[in-house]
Order: sequence, then C-alpha cells, then structure tokens
Amino acid sequence: MVRILFVFCMLVPYFLVAQALHPVDTPGAVSFIINNFGSGVDGSFKGLKGEIRFDPTKLTESNMNVTVDAVTIETGINMRNRHLRGEKYFYVDKFPVISILGTQLKSAGKPDTYNMTARVTIKGVSKTFSLTFTAKPQKNGFFFEGSFTLNRRDFNIGSGSISLADEVTVRLKVLAQ
Repeated sequence: MVRILFVFCMLVPYFLVAQALHPVDTPGAVSFIINNFGSGVDGSFKGLKGEIRFDPTKLTESNMNVTVDAVTIETGINMRNRHLRGEKYFYVDKFPVISILGTQLKSAGKPDTYNMTARVTIKGVSKTFSLTFTAKPQKNGFFFEGSFTLNRRDFNIGSGSISLADEVTVRLKVLAQ
C-alpha cells in the first residue's frame, strides 16, 4: 500500500503540469523583416534552444523560455551580417543570446489560437509585448506559428536612420517536441 501511495504521489505532479517540449532548430524558425530604403530585408537566426510547456487544456500552467544565438544572424549578405553583429547593432560579443520568456497564455477565441504575454530581451534590454500564435498538434508535440512587431531602437539596435525603419516584424515558425 505504501508503495502504491508513493508511486501515485510521484506521478500526480507529472500529470498536473503542461508537457515540456523543446524547440527544434530549423531554418526559418526565427526570422525577421525590416524595411531598408523602402524594400523589405529578410533575415533569420539559428541556435534556438529552451523549453516550451504547453497544454491547450492547462493554459495557466503553460509558458515558454527560449533563446536564439544572436551571432547567427543571417541576411544573405556577409558584410551586412558582420556589421549587424557589431556593437552598434546586436553587439554579440557582449550579448550572445536573444531571449523570449512567455507567460500568461489564454485562448484567443479561435481554434488553436492563443495570446501570450511575453518578454523579449535583446542587448540586456527587456520589453513586454503580446504575441498571438497558433499551435497545431504534431506527432510528439506542436507546431507554433506567430509574429510580433518591435521597435529596434527600444533595444538600442542601431540609431536613427532615414533609410532603415524602426519597426521590425519577427516571425516564429517553431516545431516543439
């Protein structure tokens, strides 16, 4: 009887929390677009790591804590990539990761669609925003897709510019297993 009670007590917490998933680092999982001289410049990051706890039936227990390696910024032009890794932009020597900590998930009122309060940290500066995303069940996990807009200057990314827009759209297409 004591053994049964012990096993029950050990398993109950497992069933009471959202499932722990890990993001799969794939090309395009974390990408962005910004206007430069009126044209969209696409880029992406690699090195996606962290933990995503998600259960659509237990949203109050769901959260995410993920990072991406800033040094992996890729825009298709090596000179621009090197420039963006420098102190004026991402300063990857001092701030090697970009992080997103998401909490307070709730249904957005549409099937498989959710709102999350998230805090993004870039170059040591953290800002809170709302992220709307979809979560589609996949074998052994979920495929998350969403986007949000941030102001690069809020994070001390570059300075004022007549050619480079302040607003950046970040796109997430993340498989978590």
